[in-house]
Formats: sequence, C-alpha cells, structure tokens
Amino acid sequence: MWKAVAAILLLCGALITALTPDSVLGQTAYLTCFVGMTAAAWAAALRPAAGGRTPWILIAAAVTSWLGGDVTWGILQLTHAETDVGVQDLFWLAGYPLLAAALLSIVRRRGPGRGRAALQDGLTLTTAATVAAWQLFIAPNLDGDALAVFVGALYPVGDLVLLAAVLYLVLSPGRTGMAGKLLVTGIGLMLFLDTGITLVAADWAAESVDRLNGALLLANGLVVAPLLLRDRDLLVRPAQAEVAGLHPARLVFLGLALLTAPIMAVVQGAAPARERFLLLLATVTTVALCLARFTGAVREQVRAQQSLIHLAGHDSLTGLANRRALSERLANRRALSERPANRRGLGERPAFGHDGLVLLYIDLDGFKAVNDEHGHAAGDAVLVEVARRIRGQVRSSDLCARLGGDEFAVLGEGLSSVEAERIEYALREPIVVDGAVVHVGASVGMASTAECIDGDDLLSRADHAMFTVKRARRSTTVARPEKPYSLI
Repeated sequence: MWKAVAAILLLCGALITALTPDSVLGQTAYLTCFVGMTAAAWAAALRPAAGGRTPWILIAAAVTSWLGGDVTWGILQLTHAETDVGVQDLFWLAGYPLLAAALLSIVRRRGPGRGRAALQDGLTLTTAATVAAWQLFIAPNLDGDALAVFVGALYPVGDLVLLAAVLYLVLSPGRTGMAGKLLVTGIGLMLFLDTGITLVAADWAAESVDRLNGALLLANGLVVAPLLLRDRDLLVRPAQAEVAGLHPARLVFLGLALLTAPIMAVVQGAAPARERFLLLLATVTTVALCLARFTGAVREQVRAQQSLIHLAGHDSLTGLANRRALSERLANRRALSERPANRRGLGERPAFGHDGLVLLYIDLDGFKAVNDEHGHAAGDAVLVEVARRIRGQVRSSDLCARLGGDEFAVLGEGLSSVEAERIEYALREPIVVDGAVVHVGASVGMASTAECIDGDDLLSRADHAMFTVKRARRSTTVARPEKPYSLI
C-alpha cells in the first residue's frame, strides 16, 4: 500500500514541477519528492541482501549526489552567486560513475566471467554513440572559456559511460525481472532527457527547459524503485550458463553502430548530393550483407554448441537425461539446500534436501532374454519404448534419466508409490518389435533426499530398495510383494 502512495506522490510532484517549475510550490514539490526518494533509497540499500548491498548502496549514492547538486544550485540561486561552472557540477557529474559502477557490480554478480560478449557489444554501441556525441554536442561548443568547455564536455562523457554500463547490463546473461526493467527504463529516460535538454537548451527559454525537471524526477524515481522491490535480488542472482544466441534487436543495434561513422562522414562530405546518396546506399548495403553473413555463421555455431550440450546431458538412444545430468541436478539441489553444520542436532544425520524430492530407481526384468532371443536391435527398440512409457507416467517437471543398460530413474517432487505402480503397470504391457511380441517387467525402488547425505547416497539407497523389491519377487510365488515401495 505504501508503495502505491509513494508512486502517486511522486507523480503529483513531477506534475507540479512540470507545470510551475520556477514557483515556490514547484521547487518545494521537486525537492520534497527528491529528498523522500533519496531517504527511501538509503533505507532500502542498507537492508541485508542475498547478493550483497554494494550495488544498492552505489545507486543510493548516485541519487544522493544528484540531489546534492540540485540543493547546491538552489542555494547559489537564492544567494545570487550562481556561475556557469561551480560546485554543483561536481555533485551532478559524480552521479554518472556511481550509477555506472552499480550496474557493473550487478553484472559481475549475474554472470561472473561470462559477460565478454555483452561487454564487446556494449562497447561497440557506445563507440558509435561517442562519435555522434562528439559531432552533435562537443565539437560545436569547443570555442569559449576552457574550463566551461571542459566541464560541458564531461556531461556527454558521463552519459556515454552510463550508456555503456546499461548496455552491458541489458546484453548480459540472466533474467532481470521487474527490478531490472524499472532500472533500465529509468536510466534510458534519464539519458533521453539529458540529450534532449542539451539539444534544446540554446533555443528554449529557461522556464521551458526547467519543465523537464518533472520528467527527470520520474527518471530518478524509476532508478530508485528497484531497491524497494521484494524480488530485487533476482537482478543480482547468478545466471545459468547457456549458449549465447544473436537476438534480432541486437543485430539491428550493431548494424546502426557500424553505420554511424560512415553516415556522418558521407552526410558532411563535400561531394554532390547525388554522389553522397549513392555512397551511403552502397555503405548500407555492404554492412547489411556483412551482418547477414555474420549472423549465419553465429547461428551455425550456436546450433553446434546446443547439440554438443544436449549430447553431453542426454542418452543418445532414448533421448532421456543421462547419469551425468541426474548427478548435476542432485549437486545443484545440494548447493541450494545445504544447511550450516552448527544448526544440526548432535548425532543428527545431515540431509541435502527438505522438500520431498524423491528418486525412483527402475530396473527392467526379463530384458536380457529380449537381447538373447531377438538381437540387440530389438533390445534397443524395447529401451526406446520403455523410455516413452516412463515419460508418459510422470509429470513434465520430473526428470527422467537412463542410467545405463536397462536401468532408468525418475527424479521429482513428491513422487510416491502411486507413480511407481503406474510405471510398473505400463511396462508390463507387451511390446511389439518387428512383428514379434516381447514382455518385460520392472522393479522400482524409492528413496527421498530428506534422508540422504548427497546424490550418491540417494542413488545407492534407491538402488538398494530396487534390489529389495526384486529379491522379494524372486523368493515368493505371489506376483507382487505386499509392500514393495517402502522408502529406505
């Protein structure tokens, strides 16, 4: 509720600032909202955070620096001591590297050692933006007082630094969630307003330019908003390794970056307009063809990498996950569920799962006879059909794996004897292979992560339970033991 109230107050303050920027009411609304969001930013930044508080503290520091510049400028105006270059510029300029450092800190936590491609693409786009900034903002203003020219040039440089950092975040692997969307939107609006103010400042009246402070207030509010969200830690959560593809939007941006310098050179050239147009057309065509070839090569590489990753984690015959993939899933579960040793009771058996994760260990009965009587090709066909039937008896979220030979496994939340019986009944049905009808059965053992030390212990216990079932069937004339699915 309080977040909704804060958002409404921010919108009202931005509207009042835009309508009456030079009035006492407008300036009071602006500073009150800015001070309030800065205080909220620090309160949220100092909260304990799973990924550390550094990124959030840097964001709060950046907003505080910009507030310091506004307060300093207001004091100088009241005392009629304002100058073109002053202490306020130190505060305003300091906010850019602070916010950029926050974004870099977020990226390092999201994908340590895996942001090279994002960094390269971000630098490519930033270089193109630097060329445009030089031509539009810096070069036309080189005449004048040296200090004023230098400080004036630092603002576009600050925008470029911030642009590089936000592109690095956007192009880096991992999910951003609502926190990331708000942060990127706020910085994007801020960069847009900085550019717009620079372009129109010379032609607009001072009061008209000051109306844009309302939009700047909203931009700062969007930058602060992620700190207040409950799921903000999603933004700094390490991303899973994946094969980096080439999104169409990324390709368009890279194409525009490549064309920036040639287009400016052609537009500002001294050749006749017709020749410049033809040269521009040839340049655009050449870049498009190069990007098309580059895209084809990248997609071929991605497909090859995805194929290798799939083969590394899947059984080539049945398409199910293999033992390696199952072991990795269990290892990840242990990392997520591990508890400090000093929180276990004396003599208590350590567990690596407390969420009802269960492993079904499945061993086929009578499969050797299929290979002996019908050949290995028929045996392979039976294994493929067995894999299909196992998948059909469990949920899509459950992990089905072939451990090797005629042994299979299913790992999932809350699995019970019901699923074990369904699998057993499904595998009892006859299988037709090349016109011949063959019969196999299955013995199913179960074990739970809540009673195991690690993945190896889980597999061992489920395997032991499976052999208990198999021995019970061999030692009795009853078709099925009375309680074959007891957890070990």
